[in-house]
Amino acid sequence: MRGNVIGFDPDTNTGAISGYDGRRYDFATQDWRGQIRPRHGDVVDFQADGQRGHNIYLIEPEYVPPSFGQLYFSPHGRISRSQYWLRFVLPVALIEIGLSVVAGASVGSGKVVAASIVYILLGVFVIAAFWPNLAVLIKRAHDRDWPWPFILLLCVPLVQFWPLIELGFLRGTIGHNRFGADPVPRQ
Repeated sequence: MRGNVIGFDPDTNTGAISGYDGRRYDFATQDWRGQIRPRHGDVVDFQADGQRGHNIYLIEPEYVPPSFGQLYFSPHGRISRSQYWLRFVLPVALIEIGLSVVAGASVGSGKVVAASIVYILLGVFVIAAFWPNLAVLIKRAHDRDWPWPFILLLCVPLVQFWPLIELGFLRGTIGHNRFGADPVPRQ
């Protein structure tokens, strides 16, 4: 039977599977036949014995979209191009453009103090967005099956165009890779 891992507690070495038959099955580490630890969302094939699952084999991990905090602050996992553009680039660009327009309008109307405050806010925003930018770029590199140092190529003047194309425009690895499940659902 197939199902999804709905939880695993490494402290007690126990977990639960939601079977495709609509029932819940408990399991222990000795029932798990995978190389990596069970994670929420993993698709598994298992044998059911009452309320217990055994001989559990990992088929392919299921992608669980990152929460707000995971997207912006954790460098672990993968994100798709659409998540990169719509959940990171677009909102950050809108905030930066909005602050720049307000600052420019303040300067144009002679309100230098107001413009200075907005420019300070813009600077604080750029500094605050530094870590989220790194975390998101690392996840995009992971989607392309590159380790995190790949993003350092963005700092090299003659080759920075290549990683920009890789991270922003090319589809990630199809299927599971060493960094997690495929964020693009299969058709």
